[in-house]
Amino acid sequence: MPLSRKTKALEPVAEATSMAFETELMQLRRIAARERQLRLSLDALEKRAADRFLDQIDEVSGSDLTFADGQDRAWRDWISTRRSNLQAELALVLADKSERMGQLTRALGRRDIAARLHGASLSEDRRAALARELAGLQDLAVLLKGRARRDHLN
Repeated sequence: MPLSRKTKALEPVAEATSMAFETELMQLRRIAARERQLRLSLDALEKRAADRFLDQIDEVSGSDLTFADGQDRAWRDWISTRRSNLQAELALVLADKSERMGQLTRALGRRDIAARLHGASLSEDRRAALARELAGLQDLAVLLKGRARRDHLN
């Protein structure tokens, strides 16, 4: 079936919009993976924070509790700093994810519209090809009918 000029012109548009959508989807998947990683890191940090430093020290005679208390404070400060850093990074990732979702939605719309236009053009081409075939079959039927009539008269 020969394709119309319109169908030929829409084919690369449909392919390009599909590729653009796939690219946006891949980028969103990367962002979602980074978000999962950050959330897992935050969960692991919270579990570690639940294990207080002082709980890890054996109550051995002669232990320097002042030193242990200083270590515990340093541990809590480190946990707090690390938590803040992870939360800030997660906030940036979530903002990027939100922006990418908008871009993905637009890419999906473009892809769907281009695919519909291309599909409609292909349908028009098929209808035109079927109409041509039907016209050819009707012409053939008329010719065969005329030949049969002529053979019958002879």
